[in-house]
Amino acid sequence: MLLVAFGLVRAQGWHVPKVVHGFLAGAIMLVRVLRLGDGILDRYFAQRFSLYDVAMLPEGVRFAHSALPWWKFYLASFAVAAVLTLLPVVTYRALRTVEAYFDDTKRVPLVGFLALVAFGVGHVQPRKPHHKQLFASGAFGGFGASIGPRLRREASFLLGIYADRGKWASAIAQTAEILARTPSNLAKLEKKNVHLVLVESYGVVAAERPDFVAAIRPTFDAIEAELGALGYSIVSGRLVSPTFGGRSWLAQSTLATAIPITDQFGFDTVMTVKPRVLSGFFRAAGYRTVLAAPGVTRKGTRGDLYRFDKTYTFTDFGYAGPAFAWATMPDQFVFDTIRRRELARGSGPLFVQYVLVSSHAPWSETPTIVEDWSRLKNGALFDTQPVLRFPIVWPNFEHAHEAYIRSVVYDFEIIKRYVARFLNDDSLVIVLGDHQPVVEISGDERLRTVPVHVFSKNQAFVQAFVRRGYVPGMWPRGSAPPRGMETFVPDLLRDFSTTPAQPSR
Repeated sequence: MLLVAFGLVRAQGWHVPKVVHGFLAGAIMLVRVLRLGDGILDRYFAQRFSLYDVAMLPEGVRFAHSALPWWKFYLASFAVAAVLTLLPVVTYRALRTVEAYFDDTKRVPLVGFLALVAFGVGHVQPRKPHHKQLFASGAFGGFGASIGPRLRREASFLLGIYADRGKWASAIAQTAEILARTPSNLAKLEKKNVHLVLVESYGVVAAERPDFVAAIRPTFDAIEAELGALGYSIVSGRLVSPTFGGRSWLAQSTLATAIPITDQFGFDTVMTVKPRVLSGFFRAAGYRTVLAAPGVTRKGTRGDLYRFDKTYTFTDFGYAGPAFAWATMPDQFVFDTIRRRELARGSGPLFVQYVLVSSHAPWSETPTIVEDWSRLKNGALFDTQPVLRFPIVWPNFEHAHEAYIRSVVYDFEIIKRYVARFLNDDSLVIVLGDHQPVVEISGDERLRTVPVHVFSKNQAFVQAFVRRGYVPGMWPRGSAPPRGMETFVPDLLRDFSTTPAQPSR
């Protein structure tokens, strides 16, 4: 279309103003950014991209820094910076060259014909099936299959952002009303400690895919046998995560607030409102609330959504050992730090939420277990411990299956030891995944189910989950359709409370 337009302009003896060249170069650059964002979010997270998501760019840079060798990271950073700098300049010069090419008007018919043929091919052979729907909605040709609908969708999002904020505000208000009517004193927990463990990228595929089942079965069998011998009952179920392949904060905020938070805009809206959260209910019930978040390496600028009494981020752990790809420290060290600093205090009931990191992509490095926990100290010994390494180069995860399941097995081996050795009491332990791994491993971005496991010596605690459809053992099977992760808090409050809801602090 640009070639045809330029040809017609020059055929009339006119010139295209430089400002128009600049505008076109900017528009082309914008479309490329949108297309790149579309490709990244669709491939890894099965979500649609908007310019609002550019706010997540620092997290992407951080992930690339941890997943790539240093020289590749800096080389890639230089290449990206060079492209972002040169592409608009080169595009502008190319447009100017095209116009100059048409100074010889004899060239206009041939170039115009070739351009129209190429344009028509884009109409006859769309690259993706959904483009046919775009034609039906009134778009046309190659333009309709590419730039038009994409820019229209972006404009619709930006123009409708206030309406979307209103929808999220309504969802927050509805959830607040439900929680206000829900008993929330948690009296049935009898002041026993509660441990909520989120295993990174632990999706239902780990318990269903045959080769994954074969790899994790010995660990699951050992958990059932060893914890069972100590008097633990174990049941398992499933929940549906609001995210896929990554963006764990969407799952964590959904779990905490009982609001299904499916995108970054919704998350930011909830962050601004700061509704009632799970830790607040435990605090109102007399618990000390603790969050172990080793993956958080810097303080947020928008405050704390979760509002725990004590939050351990990366710097709070005092870890002196190496990182393991994206994971800032081994999960064994995370558990041991909470054991030494919180469990050893023995001052009142604890609600601890662990956000584990060892099973985070790219799974290229997995630590090995230190049998003698007293040797962990500040973690410096991990510099000399063997490391399980896999030849995975981000962003390609096609051959990461073994690495992925080994990282999950590592976490459950650690959880087994931690529960058996240090939580050998009437605590309630809930272990669940935050989301499925990337599509190269999970195989289907439509399946967002994650397993949930419950351990306790207190039969009454376990039976509450059985009434919710959980089944005995470590395998999260069952005929009932899984419920959304946003149902976790209301269900927990109903199952373990005896009186009408009281406001949390």
